[in-house]
Amino acid sequence: MRRYYSVAAALAALTLGLALWVDQGTEARAGSLEASLVRVGLVNSLFRDTPEPVMQVVMRPFKSLLEQQTGMNGQLVAGGDADKLGQQLKNEQVHLGVFHGFEFAWARVKNPELQPLLIAVNRDRVLRAYLVVAQDSAAQSPFDLRGQAVALPDRTREHCRLFFERRCVQPGKAPEKFFSQVTMPEFTEDALDDVVDGKVQGALVDGLAWDSFRKLKPVRAARLRILLESEPFPSAVVAYQPGVLSRTLLQRFRNGLIGARDSKRGKQLLELCRITRFEVVPDDYEEMLTRIARAYPPPVR
Repeated sequence: MRRYYSVAAALAALTLGLALWVDQGTEARAGSLEASLVRVGLVNSLFRDTPEPVMQVVMRPFKSLLEQQTGMNGQLVAGGDADKLGQQLKNEQVHLGVFHGFEFAWARVKNPELQPLLIAVNRDRVLRAYLVVAQDSAAQSPFDLRGQAVALPDRTREHCRLFFERRCVQPGKAPEKFFSQVTMPEFTEDALDDVVDGKVQGALVDGLAWDSFRKLKPVRAARLRILLESEPFPSAVVAYQPGVLSRTLLQRFRNGLIGARDSKRGKQLLELCRITRFEVVPDDYEEMLTRIARAYPPPVR
């Protein structure tokens, strides 16, 4: 079940948000929205390689927890890709949507009215990805690794996958066709150890994992270097379509999530979700969205 940890984490985050949104016994309405029903869409990349039966099993306890804590009937919906989830928000098929930051930028290409409600931060607001090689590697660019083996950890975060596919191979080439082998070790630490030990010639890691490895294994980390660093990626976001929920409900939801770290239960769920905290949308978030959509245009359909 480790494989589906990220799915459980995403659902826990949403359950936390809904649980903190509505006080016990409080009835709130916005337009045609009933207080007893809130539909939250999740972009499908949160469920990468997860079979539908497993998704339902993971959802069940969180739905029970939601009903117990809020008295609401909350629905967690697989929202499809970024475009589809953006359209569902526009059509009021879902009331809130959860996106990776770069996917939210993609969704706004077709639905520019979408607005960020708040961001989810895992220590750093700005996300990075690195292609790491051995210190003595002759490679000067990712293209020098063509025909060699690289590691892509099993639960690699989505911005890392995008960087890997768009920046670390020649345009139009799939990683599996560009490299001789793409291994998928279970943990990032294993991927970096494999580079040090010469089992692979490169590894794709995120900024948090790289910092952690340098602290835990400084001697081995000194035998590695960053071959290529990604552009800054925006944090994940909870988004809404203006006019669907009232300002009062949006503010209550925002305040509840931001205050999650102030309660024992909130801290436990944040830890499960691998989220340090929820924050108000920073002033430079719009600029980051524009830059990332320019650097990584939406996939061609």
